[in-house]
Amino acid sequence: MIVLSKRLKCIYDMVPNTVVADIGADHGKLIISLADNKRIVKGYAVENKKGPYNRLLKAVINSGLEDEVIPLLSDGLADLPPTVKTIILAGLGGHTIIDILRKDIEKLHRIDTIIIDAHTANKAVREFVCQNGYVIAEEKMVKEDNIFYEIIKFIRAGRAIYSDEDFEFGPILSEEKSALFKEKCQERIKEIDSILEKNNLPQQRIQQLLSEKQRIRNKLS
Repeated sequence: MIVLSKRLKCIYDMVPNTVVADIGADHGKLIISLADNKRIVKGYAVENKKGPYNRLLKAVINSGLEDEVIPLLSDGLADLPPTVKTIILAGLGGHTIIDILRKDIEKLHRIDTIIIDAHTANKAVREFVCQNGYVIAEEKMVKEDNIFYEIIKFIRAGRAIYSDEDFEFGPILSEEKSALFKEKCQERIKEIDSILEKNNLPQQRIQQLLSEKQRIRNKLS
């Protein structure tokens, strides 16, 4: 039985019962676990490099789920069949995720759900996905190995109106104000204070940091 990390378990709980593709599936733990527990109709696991793909293929064979999970040696969304309705992009940088989606943007019209765990640039990710026909349906924050992860579920729906700060902090995360959200905000304030103690910062950078600090405080109040 596969034991998922807190981060992967959070993603697992967001996945709808559809045909799912995990882009950058690594060892396939998430997609294999979803298939093994009958949480999805069918799964595709995508890797774009031979080494990771071979490890993924071996994991799928060892699981005995070759009919339920199809490994693909492919680049992003390029070879996904039209039956795929949910895509997962986890463990990648935000700008890499945006590049993957932009490269095959025409294929998004048939994707109902996008679940993203971006390790950087969450603001840019939220903005890009929402500008392309999706709204934010769910957000969760997970802390693992002293790193905060924001897991975001987008669904294709009518256009929603979001502010710049919604994209920065997450409309649901900043509304719910969980203990982890507050902890992350407090840690960022400490980082900003530490940076501001340096004497050689340009004035523009100082103003950017002070502005960010005030925005964080506003979200905590």
